[in-house]
Formats: sequence, C-alpha cells, structure tokens
Amino acid sequence: MTDVGDGLSRVPPHDVEAEQAVLGGMLLSEQAIKGVIEIIEGPDFYRPAHETIFRVIAAMAMQGIPIDPITVAAELTERGEIARVGGASYLHTLVQQTPTAANAEYYAEIVRKAATRRNVLEAVESAAHLARSGDGDLDAILDTLREQITAAAEASSLSRRSDTGWEFSDLSAVLNGSHKPVTPVVGARDDGHGLFYPGHVNGIQGESEAGKSWVALIAALTEINRGNHVVYIDFEDSEAGVVSRLLLIGALPRDLQERFHYVRPHITPAPVDLRLFACRVAEVEPTLVVVDGVTEAMSMLGLELKDNTEIARFRRLLLRPLADTGAAVVSLDHVVKNSESRGRYALGGVHKLNGVDGVQYMLEAVHPFGINVEGRSRLRIAKDRPAQVRKHALPSGKHPLHWFADLVVKSEGESFAEAHIYPPIERTDETAEGEKDAKSEAEIARRKGKILAVLEKAGCPLTTNGITSSVPGRTPVTRAALARLVDSGEVVAKPGPKRAMMHSLPDKRQAKA
Repeated sequence: MTDVGDGLSRVPPHDVEAEQAVLGGMLLSEQAIKGVIEIIEGPDFYRPAHETIFRVIAAMAMQGIPIDPITVAAELTERGEIARVGGASYLHTLVQQTPTAANAEYYAEIVRKAATRRNVLEAVESAAHLARSGDGDLDAILDTLREQITAAAEASSLSRRSDTGWEFSDLSAVLNGSHKPVTPVVGARDDGHGLFYPGHVNGIQGESEAGKSWVALIAALTEINRGNHVVYIDFEDSEAGVVSRLLLIGALPRDLQERFHYVRPHITPAPVDLRLFACRVAEVEPTLVVVDGVTEAMSMLGLELKDNTEIARFRRLLLRPLADTGAAVVSLDHVVKNSESRGRYALGGVHKLNGVDGVQYMLEAVHPFGINVEGRSRLRIAKDRPAQVRKHALPSGKHPLHWFADLVVKSEGESFAEAHIYPPIERTDETAEGEKDAKSEAEIARRKGKILAVLEKAGCPLTTNGITSSVPGRTPVTRAALARLVDSGEVVAKPGPKRAMMHSLPDKRQAKA
C-alpha cells in the first residue's frame, strides 16, 4: 500500500511497496546493497520491521557475510528478531515481490523522499503545537523549525545525482586558448612553489615515521598563516598529538582556534553522514583537507584494502566529495616495507594511485626524526596528473622518480622545532648521499664568520629570524651555518619567549668581546 500524503491525512507519507522492493533488491544483489546504503538509512523506513531487516543486511554486508533470505533469516533468529519482522517466510515474500534488483536505487529514492516528507511534517506539527500552547520561546521554536527543515532539505538534495558527467562538455575554453591549467597553490616549499592542487585528490605515501604527517602539518601551518581554514581528519593520532606538533613548529593558539578544524572519527559512518559531513566542511571553505590514515579509514568504513573496487568506493564516498568543496585533499598512506617491490604504489594496490587526480608524493626516510635530532626525508613525485609540479623538480639519475623537495625537521628540545621543505639541490654528478660540495662548504664557512660578528655586535641573544635578517645572503645557507655553530658549541641556543630559540655567544667569548 502506498500513501504519499495529501496534507490532510493523519497517516504519515510512506510507500510500503517501495520499501519492500528495496529490501528485496538487497536480498538479491550485493551490488544493490552498496547502492542503496549510499541513499537511505534505517530510520528512512516507515515500517519498523523493514528498518530492522535493513540494519541486519547492512551489518552483514559490512562484515562480508553472504546475503540471501536464508542467511538473513538465520541472523535475525540469532538476534531474537525473526518473529518481529514477520518470520522467514516474509523475507522470501520480499524477494518474490521485487520486480528487479537493478532498480533498487530508484526504489530507495522513493523511500528517501517519503521519509523527507515525514520529517518536514513532524517538524511543522511540533512547532505548531508549541506555538498554540504558548510553551517555549518563540525565537527558539522558529530556530528549531528552521534547523529541522534545513537538515531535511540537505538530506534530500545530497542524494540527487544531477552532476553525473553523462553529458556533452563545453570545449570552448580549451579551443579558444582561455583555459588555464590548475596550479599547485596549497602549501609551499621553502622557495615558494606550491605543494598541492586545490579541488583535487592529492596524496603522500611512505613508510611509518617517514614524516608524512610533518609534511601535512607544515602545509597546514602555511595555509593557516595565510588566513585560510584547514580541516584535519585523523584516523591515527589524537588532537593533543596533532595540535602539539603544530605549536612546536610555530603555530599560534589563537590561529588554531579560529582556522584549524580537527576531526577524530570513532565509529563507522553511514553514507548520509559522510554526505552531511562534506557539507559541513564546505561551510568553512578550507583550502586544505588532510585525511591522515587511509588504511585505518578504509577499515572503519568496512572496505577491503586490496580490492580495487573497494578502493574506488572509498574515493567516491570520502575523498571526492571533500575535493568537490574546492579544497586540496591530501591523503596520507603507507607503503609496503620492501623498497624494491613497492614501485610507485601505496599499500593496497595500483588503484590508489589511479584515484589521484592531483599530485602523489613518495616520501623516503633519510635520517630518523626525534627530540634533539635533525630528521630528514626526501619527497619524490610518484604522479603529477596536471603536470605543474614536476617541472619544479629534478631528475634523480638512476632513480625513476623526480626529486621535488627534502623535509627537514630539526628538534631543539621538547618545546620548539624548525620545520622546512627545502627545494632540491642540483648537482652535476651522482655523488654519494651526504657528500659535501666544496663551494657550498666554503660559503657556509664564510657565513659562520658573519653570524659570529653579528652576535658580537648585538651583545644580546638574537632569534633565528633576527640573525637571518642581519646577515646578507641566502637564508638557507645562513640557517645551515647557524646550525653548525650551535652543534660545535660556538653559539649557544636556548628557548626564549613565545617558543622562539634565542642564540648568543658562550659566556667566555661574550666577556672577551
């Protein structure tokens, strides 16, 4: 029986036949299950028995249990709910009354629309009751009504597939030369070249502790300092761990409070939850969205890591909707341990790389990161679909991947760290890693003398920025020379106000000066 409601009937809008056809399609086809759960949830069903059956099928599908009337009846029996849904015979009836499983998503749209109508009527009737009774503040009643109707409208519009891509494209911009390629403007290397493409899915892959999160956090701080918002979806760490590292590299608490949005998911979301979350992300208009922990995220969503179909589904459910907000989406992923067999691919297969339509970096550990040490990793380009990043990289001889940058994090105790993404250094030959160029060494030696002269003249401790602004020449060389002086004990570095590192001459040399 179908009743979509006429505005006068006391029976809420619903369509029992559509609900039965949805469930019948799910019992007949695994593909139908995947499509349906992207459109509706349990509460969208009018009949409680139908909601119970839907939840059991969805739960079994997430666990990889085969779905058919017999297996579902067994699960319902084990839960003590088989009689409540009409017995095992009702499951067979659902299958028999379903015209075709191929139309399950269409039937789900009918169920969703009826549920939306019920939600709107419930909100209006509740507000009308409060308004008549005189209970409650009028502004609060109106605010609640507005929120409920807006939520219903969002849930309804998010399921509509108006932008399918199945139409002829307008080629005018490409043909007349007015088309401009997307450029990587999110995040920045130390020389100013951007790291990631806005509105695209980008990625960083590497072994554990290679510094993937450091690259993401440096990019996040760059965007925050530009006045932009950043969303960080974390499946591996905690808010304390992530925020403390941002503070460690110089982020200001006020800026993080205003423009850094941290998310730590704990339970498996329904597809509609992911769609609503994408809307909330769009509201803050971030330039960067980090998804830290692809393996953990896919596991939470019940997706198989090595199944290319499931990888594509993960991209469709989470990464692509986030990129559609206009932000640069950056996923952090692991690689296999064997460097010889990993190629360009993250853990799980080639389809992960195929899903990247921006840039994908491979991060190789050079020196480990830690407290009071200088860690270093190398960023190489595994894929650059728009081809605007690789032109700022260097070929690496026998290495198949271009060298784009070096991540360097120098820890100076537990309260401060210098973090950089340095551009590659062009060499005329393939020297061994760490071999020093004589010209560079001479330049650093000269710069060390200038730094000592500046400190002697100042007569008081100076910050790193204070030194680099007082010593002429390239800042990276000055920083390298300063680090050498600190390591050799010729300059003393101590934490100062606002986590700044203050540099001065040793007491004996200062007294002599």
